[in-house]
Amino acid sequence: MPPEITNILLLVLILVLAHVVETTLGFGDTIISLAFGLFLFPLEVLLPALVALAILQSAWLVIRWHRQVNRRLLLITILPLAFAGMLGGILIRDYANETALIILLGIFIIVVSAVELIGLHIRKSAAGPLPRWLAVPVIVGGGIFHGLFATGGPLIVYYAGREIREQQAFLGTLAVLWLILNVVLYVTMWVGGSAGVPSLQLAAMVLPGFIAGVAIGSLIKVKELTFKTLTWSVLFIVGMIQLIRALSGFIS
Repeated sequence: MPPEITNILLLVLILVLAHVVETTLGFGDTIISLAFGLFLFPLEVLLPALVALAILQSAWLVIRWHRQVNRRLLLITILPLAFAGMLGGILIRDYANETALIILLGIFIIVVSAVELIGLHIRKSAAGPLPRWLAVPVIVGGGIFHGLFATGGPLIVYYAGREIREQQAFLGTLAVLWLILNVVLYVTMWVGGSAGVPSLQLAAMVLPGFIAGVAIGSLIKVKELTFKTLTWSVLFIVGMIQLIRALSGFIS
């Protein structure tokens, strides 16, 4: 089997996992696909393809959970701050130290998700909302990382996970946010020349992985406490993946 076909099949399998997680928990598709997909394809082709698929994923979740969207929280707090951060991330994309930023992001995700998991185990219930002085930089930071690497999800998920208790409202609210941010991000990629026909061709070839992941994820139902536990557990794993990948590049 030719190497390029093998890579495509492997990416399809990665996307099945990533979109099962995204459909079930409301986040994780791009960051999981990127973490493993970079072993198979270069960033400049892979990232636009993943963002295109993330738009389809978010559109599906919006259709499914649009009635449960916390519009007030989304429009007044999350979207303006995340959008401002994303624009900042896009502007500094060519100047940022990618490795250093991903290391910081990985450490932060690992620490906060571990704290949340421990607290969840002790309390047997989710923690309350973040204080305003912490919530604002967390959301803006998530937007910045989304503009830089399309992986700002963990920071915004951390905020939303503390703010929104209802599972369906959490899923619907984040789906609308990701849809808006990813459409804007993809347009900037296309205008800037980093997205084009090769990335769309890759997205089309691995579309079966996306479809299978969404179909499987849509069948999974979990209780509220289990949902929170899975959310923080996946964040912890994502943080570890980010940190290990960044440190391995830094050391080499």
